Amino acid sequence: MVALPSPFSEIPRIPLMFDRPSDIEHLKRLTEKLASGAEIWMKRDDCNSGLAFGGNKIRKLEYVLADAVAQGADTLVTTGGVQSNHMRQTSAAAARLGMDVALYPRDAVTSTKPEYSYAGNVQLAEILGAETFPVGTSEDQVLEILKSRGRKPYPIPSGASLHPLGGLGYARCAFEILEQEKQLNLPFDVIVTATGSGSTLAGLVVGFKLARERGLLKSKKRLIGYSIMRKQSEVVELVLRIAKTAATHVGLDANDITSDDFEINDSYLGGAYGLLDTRTTDGIKELARTEGILVDPVYTGKAFTGLLDMTRGGQFGHCNVLFLHTGGQVAMSAYPQLK
Repeated sequence: MVALPSPFSEIPRIPLMFDRPSDIEHLKRLTEKLASGAEIWMKRDDCNSGLAFGGNKIRKLEYVLADAVAQGADTLVTTGGVQSNHMRQTSAAAARLGMDVALYPRDAVTSTKPEYSYAGNVQLAEILGAETFPVGTSEDQVLEILKSRGRKPYPIPSGASLHPLGGLGYARCAFEILEQEKQLNLPFDVIVTATGSGSTLAGLVVGFKLARERGLLKSKKRLIGYSIMRKQSEVVELVLRIAKTAATHVGLDANDITSDDFEINDSYLGGAYGLLDTRTTDGIKELARTEGILVDPVYTGKAFTGLLDMTRGGQFGHCNVLFLHTGGQVAMSAYPQLK
């Protein structure tokens, strides 16, 4: 069990993950290969739940869906790109709770591969029973249709990030990491993650800030988010917005959250959101062929490629670097060029 301080501990949550922390493993062969002095570790949030392969959205949905249930909703409504991990995980969580789910995907990626429109997350959402509206359908249209059927819909923004409770999942994860540090008897000096809709990084910022305020953490951690869809300035603004909202829920002063609490690197966008470039392909293959671990083409592949480059460049020095694997490998079948 993760011990959270009050008032954070009193916020309702529906457990959707395994009843234990997601594993942290040492990437020993990769560390030896890079020979930079940095020790590379990975937190396996890609394996955090039995719900349709899990992933980082499951953590966020634990708090968001507690609110949906409290409001008497019977249908979850959400959006994302065609190959959205969030839509797949929301569909799985809805099935677990006996709720319906309605998806209205947006066309965020220009792909010439036919698999992009039916493989990967698209296939799994259909198997999970999601009702998918045509691309271009608006949230208002979906809500109107569902209400006309007598349903009680509950809208969730893309990635659950801009939901008022969207940052709480990874604020809780920060405390989980601190407990695992005690078990491993080592600190993680740097924590790296992919940053898309923003609440994974924002939640970590809030969690570690709260831990420091309560005397549970002495030294500030270096938190790095690799943007996979937006320029740096936009991502900084987004993460701050989410973090400040989450801060008010857990007993922090929102004004104490600043851009000095994290870093955003937009050098590994790979051209655009959802596009697979050669550098990311090489990074995915290097991890796979060194450690047998797969990362996805859209999020974790780009972030891990950034980590590899920074490690080789000696930008971490002699420290422990933790990569937060947020999942997404399901989408790999929609990228047949990756082989």
